Amino acid sequence: MTTSRVLIIVLFVAAAVVRFADAFRPINQASWREADLGAISRNFTLEGMNPLLPRIDWRGTGPGYAEMELPLFPWLTSITYKVFGINDDIGRIWAFVFSLGTLFLFLKLAREYLDPFAAIVAFAFFAFNPLTVEVSTSIQPEGLMIFAYVGAAYFFTRWLKSEKDGYLGTAIAFTALTMLAKATGGHIGTLFTILLFQKYGWGMLRQARVWIFGILSVLPAALWYIYARSLWLTYGNSLGVSNEYHWVGLDFFTDPGFINGILRNEVISVWSIFAIVMIVFAVWRSWNEPAVRNSLLWLASIFVFYIAAARTTSAVWAYYYHVFSVPPIALLFGAGSRALRSSITDIVTLVRKKHIIPTFATGGMTGIVLVSGLATFLVDAKEIRANYLEHRVPDRDYAFAQDLRPQLSQSGLIVVSGGNCTDGKGHPVAYNASFMFYWLDRKGANVCVEEHSLQRVESFSSAGYDYFLAQRSALKANGNLEIQLRKKYPVVTEGDDYIVFDIDRAGEVISRNLHAN
Repeated sequence: MTTSRVLIIVLFVAAAVVRFADAFRPINQASWREADLGAISRNFTLEGMNPLLPRIDWRGTGPGYAEMELPLFPWLTSITYKVFGINDDIGRIWAFVFSLGTLFLFLKLAREYLDPFAAIVAFAFFAFNPLTVEVSTSIQPEGLMIFAYVGAAYFFTRWLKSEKDGYLGTAIAFTALTMLAKATGGHIGTLFTILLFQKYGWGMLRQARVWIFGILSVLPAALWYIYARSLWLTYGNSLGVSNEYHWVGLDFFTDPGFINGILRNEVISVWSIFAIVMIVFAVWRSWNEPAVRNSLLWLASIFVFYIAAARTTSAVWAYYYHVFSVPPIALLFGAGSRALRSSITDIVTLVRKKHIIPTFATGGMTGIVLVSGLATFLVDAKEIRANYLEHRVPDRDYAFAQDLRPQLSQSGLIVVSGGNCTDGKGHPVAYNASFMFYWLDRKGANVCVEEHSLQRVESFSSAGYDYFLAQRSALKANGNLEIQLRKKYPVVTEGDDYIVFDIDRAGEVISRNLHAN
């Protein structure tokens, strides 16, 4: 067995162990996305396994059918629930399994573009990037999506090189799955179009296989999202698709927050700060190599998407959207390592020839690149450890929900404070906060911050809702609403962030007040 193969096996096993170690934990953070997918999985199991009808918890009095990506991930999780019972670990194990496939496919892709040494370095960067590690056990669609995304890039590359129908078929399947898993992955079509143009020029428009690829890759996603849109129009529920405005506007050119936010997420979550040096070195030394050129094209196509959806991709919470950047950055990092290795060889040659001044100049530059490359892995290791430890500490609202659960004697619907109705510029945002519903195993509705009022709470009470979990920050944003609610409804309990009102028993407080008078 060659040294390269041994290194790859060691890295793969180590990456698998790092991921597996974080797979066994509940949904105990205030993540609306994890809570939503956990709830959809649970609702498939308890309310019906039809994959065309995903149900959320914050459904009001309706059936809860929601617009979203193809719910393959929660559906697979729910099938496993049927066998082993409902347990959050199962969703994370599915994500872990997809992550192993992603690692394998990226290694294959790296070998297409890089020599064995550089491919190993690129694989190490990809495997231990904190963002890919985070996604590998998250109950989110990103795990399935990045698996399909990397597979699409690999099989498309193989098809372009070989023109074999087998690779065409798998490229179609993985590209279609990418967009079905998450529509944002569709930007990879920009890269594919550029690569096709590089090979065929305008003649690509006369290639039957190109048309077959394009139509069959896009058609499944187009049909699904048209259908999913009908769920939004009929039932009014969406997981951030139609109920939030993501797109760039003219204010992109006047508000530096957009580009600053995108670059912040990139530099911190993907580039690990120090990798920039290695990547610049790769571009400088290896500009004409396919690995560098195509990776830059790939990164450019990704940035077109980031800019187009800047209202989302620039937000701090949207760091995980930037997982798209990890594969091309990893390839560039690998190319940089190859250039670094060549530079070290040059230094050895200069030393032997006793060329002192060129040796110092080349050696200094090489040393900076080498230290930056090593620092990248140290930063990644520190971040992976920090994320692991953070996952071990439950959100304080999770602990509050566990204590609250036995105190809710009535089994009806609940109202929970959500986020803001709009962003700072008046664009609608997905304000639904699903984690309380998931933790309490309740159905009900969210009310966004700007719509908090006594009249709104009274309307929920009249509609048969039992409890209002009012977030203190939302009450504070609405004047004396807390005082009004306390005068009318009994308080079940209070926590650091929430006050729980029993809105089905308004008469008790009024009666007490009259008696006191």
